[in-house]
Amino acid sequence: MEELEKLRKEIDKLDKMIAVLISKRQGLSNKILKAKGGMFTYDPVRERKVMEKIFSYDINSKLAERIWRQIIAFNLSTQKKLKIGYLGDDKFSIAAYESYFGPYFENRDFKNVNKLMEGINNKIIDAVIIEKSQLAFTKINSKIKIVSEFPLNEYFYKKKYLILK
Repeated sequence: MEELEKLRKEIDKLDKMIAVLISKRQGLSNKILKAKGGMFTYDPVRERKVMEKIFSYDINSKLAERIWRQIIAFNLSTQKKLKIGYLGDDKFSIAAYESYFGPYFENRDFKNVNKLMEGINNKIIDAVIIEKSQLAFTKINSKIKIVSEFPLNEYFYKKKYLILK
């Protein structure tokens, strides 16, 4: 029992250190927003570089991506409340949305892929998260781009998701 308490105290110390570091990171994110002059820039290329760097730190990539996706999404939400579309009848798409964007944005569910594409074409939504195979047979407007993939290294419920903007 004594060993267990000792280990728990070590974890408590690490948790405090992690919380302090996350708080410092949030402060730097706020400074970056000010340096951008308040201009919102959703930069998936930068996000991917951040994630790849973190994966190199000898941490489980699945765990790391889940944690950092939430940190990044929270930071984005302090800049702008995006409207994100997903297929509402697909429980895995809903779970992927939550894992990628967190609870920080306005989400809109669509009943089918065509309606989802209409939503982004008509600027009803700012971005889309969609399972990769669902997009394979869908014609998308040339103005819509695939800006990211989720997850980067593994699969989410044996699926890959794309972020469109």
